[in-house]
Order: sequence, then structure tokens, then C-alpha cells
Amino acid sequence: MLPKVSKTKEKVILASSSKIRKQLLEEVGLDFSVINSKVNEDFLKKELQGRPFSEQVTRLASEKASVVSKNNKESFVIGSDNMCTIDNKIFDKPIDHSEAINHLLSLSGKSHFQNNGISIYHKGNEIWSNFDATELIMKELSIKDIEKYLDLDKPYNACGCYHLESNGKNLFKTIIGLESTVMGLAMEHLIEKLNQLDVIEIY
Repeated sequence: MLPKVSKTKEKVILASSSKIRKQLLEEVGLDFSVINSKVNEDFLKKELQGRPFSEQVTRLASEKASVVSKNNKESFVIGSDNMCTIDNKIFDKPIDHSEAINHLLSLSGKSHFQNNGISIYHKGNEIWSNFDATELIMKELSIKDIEKYLDLDKPYNACGCYHLESNGKNLFKTIIGLESTVMGLAMEHLIEKLNQLDVIEIY
């Protein structure tokens, strides 16, 4: 179970418009603001293509935090990025319903990974970066199962095309690692680091 934040001692900014990342931070009691970095992720992904997933995802997180930090140097800026991978393939967010079905069919009955990168910037410099990966083994899903799930959660904006925090959890038979990593922010690592940096107090 995650520790709760009793006090936020410094200004903290989440460099992401992700609703689930915002929710994860709110649930532990962190006091923070949100500024969307508006980084061109597609351009960066092309530049990073072929590099290890750990490098790609941490670089994307770093770029997001860096952009926001430039105009908010006194704040501790958190950038984060997720990649869903199977074998050597990256699954981007589906562009439509048909692609969402194909994504889930490709993951059905197989093991895949959610890779999370986090970066913290302060005074224009990166002071910490973190990579974490969680392995998920999906149940065998029929087209009917997939259609039913997509109708429930409509996870078209999600990395991997499922919402673990909602009905997506029922798609899996095994999860090895942090669930917060799957949701887009490895909270256990982040809260520990913010505490070490004396940005927060926990209880």
C-alpha cells in the first residue's frame, strides 16, 4: 500500500494532461498543478526508433519535464511516459475501433510489458529519472469478449488499449510488477524519491 502525503513542501507540477496520472497523484494527497508539455511525441518516437524501450520511454518523460521546467524553474516538474510492448513491437494508442480490436487480439493469451519512464526536473536540470516495467499475461479473449470490454471502458486513448484501473483488470490472469506502472506512473518509486528530495512529508 502506498504511503500518503501529509505535506507538500515544494511546488510540484505534473507535465501531463493524463487523467489517470493526475488521479494517482491526488489519491496519495500530493498538492500539485498540471501543465501539459505539448511535446511532439510522434517526432521524438521516430528519432528514438530502434533504441531500447527503457531509453525511449525515459527520454520521452525527460523531454516533457524539460519543456515545462524552462518556465517553472523553482518547481519540481514530473514528466512521465508509457509504452506497451510485446516482443520487439510497440503498441501505440489505437486510431479507431477496428485497430483496438486488433490490438487486443494480438495481446490475447500472451505476455506483454508496460514500460514506464519518469523524470523530475528542478531549476532546468534533470535531477532524477526512473524506468520500471510490469509484465502482464492476458486471458484468451474472443472477439465477443473484446467487443464487450471496449463497449464498457472505451479505452481508445490508453497505451495497450485497456484501463487497468477499471474493467481492464478482468482481462488478465497474471500481473507481475507494479499496477501503478501499468496506469502510467510508477508511484512507489516516485513517492519514495519525492520524500528523499524533501519535496514531501509522508505518513
